[in-house]
Amino acid sequence: MVNVDDRNPVSEMADELWGRLYGDKGYISSPLGRELADKGVILITGV
Repeated sequence: MVNVDDRNPVSEMADELWGRLYGDKGYISSPLGRELADKGVILITGV
């Protein structure tokens, strides 16, 4: 099994989204949160 960081494509996948995006605590990242916020998406995590 390969260990792949799946946070990298989140911003690209969110290009067509608006509103809220839910993810687990592994997705917490200030740069990612700011980038998504600039696109109008709020990142919601369990923390």
